Amino acid sequence: MKTLNGHADKDGFESAVGLLKALDPDAVGALVGLGADIVLLLDNAHAVHRVYLADEELGRFGLARAEGKKLQDLVTIESVPKIDAMLAVTGEARRERGYQVNHRAAGRPDLPVVYSAYGAPGYPFTLVVGRELRQQMRDQQRLVDTQMELESEYRDLQEAEARYRTAFQISAVGHIMVDGEKRSVLDANAAALSLLSLGTSGVVGKPLRELFDKEERDRLSDAVGEARHAPHPVTVETIQSARGVPVSLSLRAYRENGFTNLIVSVWPSGDTGEARRQRVVKAERQVVDLSDLPEAAVQTSSDGIVLAANAAFLDIVHAPSLPQVLGRGIGSWFSKSALDIHVLYSRLADEQVVRGFSSTLTDNLAADRPVTISARRNADSGEIQMILASPAILPERLAIPAPGAGEQQAEGFANLVGKVPLKDLMRESLDVIEKICIEAALDQTHNNRALAAQILGLSRQSLYIKLRRYGLEDYRPAGETS
Repeated sequence: MKTLNGHADKDGFESAVGLLKALDPDAVGALVGLGADIVLLLDNAHAVHRVYLADEELGRFGLARAEGKKLQDLVTIESVPKIDAMLAVTGEARRERGYQVNHRAAGRPDLPVVYSAYGAPGYPFTLVVGRELRQQMRDQQRLVDTQMELESEYRDLQEAEARYRTAFQISAVGHIMVDGEKRSVLDANAAALSLLSLGTSGVVGKPLRELFDKEERDRLSDAVGEARHAPHPVTVETIQSARGVPVSLSLRAYRENGFTNLIVSVWPSGDTGEARRQRVVKAERQVVDLSDLPEAAVQTSSDGIVLAANAAFLDIVHAPSLPQVLGRGIGSWFSKSALDIHVLYSRLADEQVVRGFSSTLTDNLAADRPVTISARRNADSGEIQMILASPAILPERLAIPAPGAGEQQAEGFANLVGKVPLKDLMRESLDVIEKICIEAALDQTHNNRALAAQILGLSRQSLYIKLRRYGLEDYRPAGETS
């Protein structure tokens, strides 16, 4: 059995009670106040004899002037019965979790507090210990607000799903959604089921090839394989369905949760009007195969029009399918730093390769992310291939700007005079100059961040914010290793 000052446990607690009785009210309040927000000593009439507050701000709720007043007079009307119940019980009848009450304050929200009362025979005061719950209430309110927001978004999603499903089902053109990996049917609208003479149920989950004649299945499989990688829809003219109905197909790829699925449009073979609407002329321009590159890659024309992109680029811009990025200007994903793209293309007009160019990409969901761009211009066609990577995952040799890169970037501004509004040019040029100055300070101090901040007249926190902004968190002066 453990002992306390040489006494057994039971004797030790009895000694503690005796010690409590021997202490004066100030000592008791100070001792208990070490682990509580509010400590009150009440006399036999339940009037406050002493008040101890862990935070002076709590005094604004009437507690600073509580001495001499009854505790019931300091709380809201609905909390009075709880105070009466707390002070009326002792010993084992006392609630272990305490009593939650509210202190009122004019013009401010009530102060929620959990009180517990303690007394000892022969001790002239009742010790009331309180723990304020404002932070807990704020957390609970945030949880409620978040839950309500999630429920609102879920309702919006349900309504949007209902709208698009309605549009999908009442469309006059037949559509079949196909799992690109399993090549099975995910969904089909009424027009497709009617055209293929299929029943209203039992289609979902079936292999797409089973909806067509056995002799046509190899041809269909080839078209599916081509459509999954083609930048344009693949058209299949006059193919026999399993019920012998001649139809034509247009297969389009789209991305869903990182996978490539297909939308198969179906129309009667004799409908030349629908065939014209579905047909897309294939581009004659030859583009580089970017699919094997591990980072986001895109190929553009000399004026920034996207000609090709890989799956990683679709992921970082949150584009569901390749056709949704083809033909768009690359600058549409750099709207908040449009001048960066002007500078990059101006440099590429003079240099064939640019490495370590930092900018900020804005995806289709309006989210920003820093990227570092390495680009190459084809000297014959003028087309540009570029790789976009997050600075956090770049190898250090690419994350470090090449010597003189800031000066080369600054020279690109001369080519933009008259093409870009002066206020935009000035704002972006100041960013370039600020980055150059930060790099120079890090070089001079041999990467001593505290000293560099002092040289630049910045706080260390401000310097670290700017380092993140310009992608210089891992910057090392020339010749220095990490």
